[in-house]
Amino acid sequence: MSLFRELQRRNVLRVATAYVVAAWLVVQVVETVLPAFGFGDEAVRIAVIVLGISFVPTVIVAWVFEWTPEGLKRDQGTDTDTPPARMHNFDRAIIVVLVLGIAYFAFDKFVLAPERAADREAVFVEEAKSQALTGFYGARSIAVLPFDNLSADPEQVYFVDGVAEEVLNLLARIRDLRVISRSSSFAFRGQGLGVAEIAERLNVAHVLEGSVRRVGNRVRVTAQLIEARTDTHLWSKTYERELDDVFLIQDEIAGDVAKNLEITLLKPLPHSRKVNPEAYALVQQVDQIFQVRDEDTGARMYTLAKRAFELDPDYPEAIKALSAAEWMRAHDGLVPWDEARLRWEALDARYVELAPNSGYLEFNEAFELEQAGEFERAAVLFLRFLEKNLTDSEQLRHAGMFALAISKPDVALRLLEHAVAIDPLCHQCRRMLTQVLLSRGNPGDYRRALDVREQYLAAASGGKPFYSMLLILLGEADKVASVWASVTDASHAHMISYLAMADFSLGRTDEANAKLARMEEMLARHPDRGTDTREVRHLSMMIAQVSAWFGDADKAFSHLMPPPERIPISDRMGVFNPVWREIRDDPRWLEYREAIGMSPERLDAIEFDPWLPE
Repeated sequence: MSLFRELQRRNVLRVATAYVVAAWLVVQVVETVLPAFGFGDEAVRIAVIVLGISFVPTVIVAWVFEWTPEGLKRDQGTDTDTPPARMHNFDRAIIVVLVLGIAYFAFDKFVLAPERAADREAVFVEEAKSQALTGFYGARSIAVLPFDNLSADPEQVYFVDGVAEEVLNLLARIRDLRVISRSSSFAFRGQGLGVAEIAERLNVAHVLEGSVRRVGNRVRVTAQLIEARTDTHLWSKTYERELDDVFLIQDEIAGDVAKNLEITLLKPLPHSRKVNPEAYALVQQVDQIFQVRDEDTGARMYTLAKRAFELDPDYPEAIKALSAAEWMRAHDGLVPWDEARLRWEALDARYVELAPNSGYLEFNEAFELEQAGEFERAAVLFLRFLEKNLTDSEQLRHAGMFALAISKPDVALRLLEHAVAIDPLCHQCRRMLTQVLLSRGNPGDYRRALDVREQYLAAASGGKPFYSMLLILLGEADKVASVWASVTDASHAHMISYLAMADFSLGRTDEANAKLARMEEMLARHPDRGTDTREVRHLSMMIAQVSAWFGDADKAFSHLMPPPERIPISDRMGVFNPVWREIRDDPRWLEYREAIGMSPERLDAIEFDPWLPE
């Protein structure tokens, strides 16, 4: 008897067929049902493996045994055919299994599949929202809100803010965690906003909030870690210590947050230092004044920073604030540069003693080299600084400015996006971000720059010129006049220059030329004309820009050449402003760039591509 004939007689082929069909049905059901009970792909794989292995013994049993009316018996090996009734039973079993399989297939395709698709779409939307919310570090992003003061004395708010501030500082030193800066996270105090709305504005996945109660010499701190997307508490804990041990509480909170966010610490967190609460509050005010820069910036910064330094001369942030105030006072013309430089250099040296691993020394040296046009050396020091510190938005802003100055707008964009990510309310960071987008020369970047501009304080220094340029480039020059409506000084050079360019773009040539002639008259009557003072250079540069926009290359270059002995960094960076686009093909443009040390060959040779989190 042939093998095939024997397989037929013993019903092995029918059993194998029925088994395969039944196994397929089981796999489909398992794949649908098990995930609902929390089982993943591993459970489905196990089911497939078990069914595959079981196929062999099933076929063997079908060969060795036969199903009789008396039950399962060993096959006698006779040459007689299987009774037709028994064969029909196997056929019926196969048909039943096939019908069940087809029915399940139809049910899955027309009922379950649409539901799964809808579920996947919902998951996709949630993941998209989560991704938009979390930014650079995925779920590892957090904002520390100002803690509530539950003490009877309202003056304890300074002490309470100091507790939250130090927790924020400790968390900010964790490389794998994006922590929103205090200037942004504390800005929502008293606004009555919910956690979810604050998290959305700050673009974070988690929020840490808490309260502090101080009674006599005892301090009780309660902290809660909240997942912003679901507004659920992930963790909450109350700490109680003697007043002198409050800094241990700060350390414990930071460690517990890192643990609950599943962040592996490669080394222990640094310990908190005691900070005079009033000094802390004064430093916050200094930073706010610096961000807005409305009136008397240098003088106001200096008064507050000096008081903070007197209260706590070993507080690094107070020293840094006073150093910045000295620089701003010189910038505002309140003190001579040389005199201010001696003071801020001494302050910087003291800061580095207290915070040797901050990268502050490298940053300051890099900044000075950048201002002097020594870009090659500055790039090395900026890279060293960025290897140590990616948590200071103001210093990141300057690094972004440097990247733009050496014609690396893509690097500048990444640095400034990171600065805004950790400090969404840093107005100067957003202002600089608009300048980078403006310099890239893409219409899509212009529109994005306009959107970014709308997000930072309109009164911030530098807002009006960039805003005006964006409106002109986007074909909305008719709106430029409203940008300068609040300026009462009729001789404001920036205002006249951008109004002139707006008129020219709108086809109002006579009005545009009249404004340009007015600027030239202002320059001719300036008491310092013929010199290279800051005011004269600024006015001359404005005339050059307007002339370039009008397409008058001769007049533009007459005001650009020759360059001053000490070239301001703003002039160097200005070569990327689209205002020059009409004269960039003129051979004199390359000569001008070479004269101010901004030749493409030089800038292309500078390596500057710092690591940033993806």
